[in-house]
Amino acid sequence: MLENVYLFTGEERYLLDKELVRRKENFVAKFWPDSVFLFDLEEFNPSEIKQAIYERGLFTTKKLIIINWLPLVALAKLSKEKTEIIEKFTEEFVASGWKIPEETLIVFVNTKPDKRLRFYKFLEKNVKEVKEYNHCKPAEIKKFVTQELGWLEINSDTIEYLIGKIGWDLYRIRSECEKLKIRCEQKKIKKIDEKMIDNITYGHVALNAFTLIDNLLTNKKKAIQIVEKIKEDGSDRNQFAGMIYRALKLYIYLMDLYKQGFKDSKEIAKILFMNPWQVSQNMKNISQIMDHEKEIKNFYNKLMELDVDIKSWKLSDTYFWLGAKKLIYSL
Repeated sequence: MLENVYLFTGEERYLLDKELVRRKENFVAKFWPDSVFLFDLEEFNPSEIKQAIYERGLFTTKKLIIINWLPLVALAKLSKEKTEIIEKFTEEFVASGWKIPEETLIVFVNTKPDKRLRFYKFLEKNVKEVKEYNHCKPAEIKKFVTQELGWLEINSDTIEYLIGKIGWDLYRIRSECEKLKIRCEQKKIKKIDEKMIDNITYGHVALNAFTLIDNLLTNKKKAIQIVEKIKEDGSDRNQFAGMIYRALKLYIYLMDLYKQGFKDSKEIAKILFMNPWQVSQNMKNISQIMDHEKEIKNFYNKLMELDVDIKSWKLSDTYFWLGAKKLIYSL
């Protein structure tokens, strides 16, 4: 057992980074800045890493060594030379079971490592702790929003509206909450409503796609307004079309799984390799989605035809936004 080696993983980068910052600050406060060493793939040098681990420091005996992006992600795009260097380093680490000095703490960091790799499996079985920072649960995200907004008033429904617009990434939530606080301070406003969220925050393109489709089923006028707002924000046409396709595909997959008897959001999220929050939010409306199965599939096909016509030069690419609005009207 490697008592002073850790592995940090998980896609919630905010929580992972927060823990790394806490550890670095503690080390710097106790043992000076020279006690912390950071390594990543760009300048990966095994000799320097070994030197940092084993060489005694001039001003401190305690050391924190953070090695980013190891174990590697699946299908990591590295040069042949870099791949060979890393493979040699990891194989040596596994084969020798390095005897890490007691005063040295090593943290390997990667948000989504390839769990099939021998190096990952070795660390998983032999390090002191594997800390996995996954996406927060809906209740935890809502609590995070409340904490970030501090003194401002916002009800539960409005928090859900905010998350539905900007997504569940905590870094993004923190940034958009800061914008709301600044606006409220400038205007001396104490309460946040949906109108302010629409005016101040920048919606996530993928979530705008879901919002568009939700309104497509219930409120065509609002759906048209969403298309116009996305265009005004300068969103890339290809990116937005891709997001619409993925949103429609998710609905089609949900309908198919629901027909097969799958109704638990967590189970469906595992099958689709998706964020449980996103799946659970859409499963709330599964009855409505099922009622509009024909319209959803028809919109998907028509949108694909529009995209093909533009890419084959039958239509100008500037026609996309008008064409999308016409499709909505025709449903």
